Amino acid sequence: MKGTQMLALNKKCWDTVAPYFFQVDCLPKYGPYTASEDEIHLFDSIKDKKVLNIGCGSGHSL
Repeated sequence: MKGTQMLALNKKCWDTVAPYFFQVDCLPKYGPYTASEDEIHLFDSIKDKKVLNIGCGSGHSL
């Protein structure tokens, strides 16, 4: 398969599944104008604890 054919197939596949992922998540909308952790307290105190921050990109896979 040539590179251009592979790219076309990749695009076709992503275009097919995109409606199932775009703007679809199991969490409420969260953005820059949402209450902060200081206000909503989702986490217990992490003082003196080790934290592993795992980035999840856009979060669409949550």
